[in-house]
Amino acid sequence: MISKGFIPYSPNADGAHPFDRLVASRDKKTIFIADAKTKAARKFYPDTGIDLRHYQEYKYISDRYKIDVFIFFIDEESAKIYGNYLRVLEGKKTITHNGKVLDYPITHGGIIYFPLCVMEQVAIIPAQTALAIRQYTTKNEAYK
Repeated sequence: MISKGFIPYSPNADGAHPFDRLVASRDKKTIFIADAKTKAARKFYPDTGIDLRHYQEYKYISDRYKIDVFIFFIDEESAKIYGNYLRVLEGKKTITHNGKVLDYPITHGGIIYFPLCVMEQVAIIPAQTALAIRQYTTKNEAYK
């Protein structure tokens, strides 16, 4: 973010926090919330997602305070970081995948899924880093 002219501010408290960063442009004309999720794309669907509860919290913050929320997905499987603003992710999108029509966003099992085609690539994760992340990832079978 710094190389793109933004200054990230992190919580100054231990423990749980409402989001990872408050981000401001150097000229103070752009401010948004950033939250990162270590979540690979699903294996059999062209999407990834977050807990519905977290989505609802971000949506509340965005609507209440009129501030954009950017979700970064750290995908150790593809070794990429991608994401987009919540307002883009939650937009209605219909895609056909393996002969099946999918209407996004899709909510299932307490997760809200967003299609990869609306994600903006942010960075490439070095191979060693992706491998290290994989060691700590716990995926449930439903997500795979």
